Amino acid sequence: MAETKQGSDLGTGLSVLFGLIVVLASIATATAAFLSETQGSDTMQILSAVGLTVALVAAGLAVAVIHLYE
Repeated sequence: MAETKQGSDLGTGLSVLFGLIVVLASIATATAAFLSETQGSDTMQILSAVGLTVALVAAGLAVAVIHLYE
């Protein structure tokens, strides 16, 4: 009989979760940048920067989770 190892789905689930966070943060970044351009508001630039930071951190975590759990 062949032995098989069945891994956990935790890595896949967390990767999908962080991927979804990346997509939402990217949309928030684009929206805030557009509103900053149309309204000329510095607050929207800060919000855009926060959205970009969240997207980059979540993308890094998604890659790390894949390597940790698989």
